Amino acid sequence: MIRTEIEKVYIVKKGGKELLVEIHRDPSGRLFVVPIYSRRHVYKTKSGEEKEWVYDTSRAEEVEYMSLPPDIRRALSKLQIF
Repeated sequence: MIRTEIEKVYIVKKGGKELLVEIHRDPSGRLFVVPIYSRRHVYKTKSGEEKEWVYDTSRAEEVEYMSLPPDIRRALSKLQIF
């Protein structure tokens, strides 16, 4: 497992699509682009109770795809997300 820290959180928009993208960096300086497709998760506990978890987007910056830094756009393009 690689220990990373979240450097930036974006809500990326292109056309009608919207995607949450976290930018992580490890201690050696490597950059990781983490796309998150679902902001809401519903799960069941061992007791059968249904719980909901929602991603906190309060610190996320909304940006258009073309205004992202080139290295992040390149990573998302390789994943063929947009």
